[in-house]
Amino acid sequence: MQLPAFFYTVFESLPRQGPGCTAATRKVFSLLPPLPQDAKILDIGCGSGTQTRDLAALTTGHITAVDNHQPFLDTIDAWVKKTGKADRIKTVCASMDALPFGKGRFDLIWSEGAIFIIGFEQGLKTWKPFLKKGGYMVVSDADWFEPNPPAELAKWWESEGYVPVSEDEMKERVKRAGLRLIATYRLPEAGWWDNYLVPLLARIAEFRKTHGKNPADAALLDSLEHEADMYRRFKRYYGYTFFVMQNV
Repeated sequence: MQLPAFFYTVFESLPRQGPGCTAATRKVFSLLPPLPQDAKILDIGCGSGTQTRDLAALTTGHITAVDNHQPFLDTIDAWVKKTGKADRIKTVCASMDALPFGKGRFDLIWSEGAIFIIGFEQGLKTWKPFLKKGGYMVVSDADWFEPNPPAELAKWWESEGYVPVSEDEMKERVKRAGLRLIATYRLPEAGWWDNYLVPLLARIAEFRKTHGKNPADAALLDSLEHEADMYRRFKRYYGYTFFVMQNV
């Protein structure tokens, strides 16, 4: 999917490119069994690397952060250089559906809010071969928290090119992908507001001053603002769930 350049302009200026928070990353990581001290970790769809930095603090292993937008990776590289972590963290510019790695290489694959790009089940099946036998995969994705969501909400999701399903259906998809589900964890509301939507709305207000007269840019800002409004109104019905899995 080819996104407009202005989309990246907006998201490059955000602390996170999607919902999430350090507290949730730490909580979900605590649900994993202990990893090897030299664990090989793959962070897919890393964006500008907030969770990459969290994983670096939580582990002693080696992290490969992957995204298809080099400016995001440049942000990580600058942090790596500043903190002297070049021996533990490297970045790779690549598409998540064409990863340039050997089979069975990683002890842990981690992906926050990015798997929707290729689809939950397709992502699990595509990434599983890169895990070692007994290795772990953690992803977060949107799903329904309650049945029978309002028609307006369902229609909005469809217009976004994504149709959520229930957590139970997501669990069935984990099984079909040949992975064992260890645990699930719902991203708290703060992971949406404090770390994503509030900064996003602030950026939208700033960019309206400089890009508001451009019809295409204004339409994108309207769409992003609508995303925040939908969550504000309908958050009881949907959110992000982390799925903690093992390659058995």
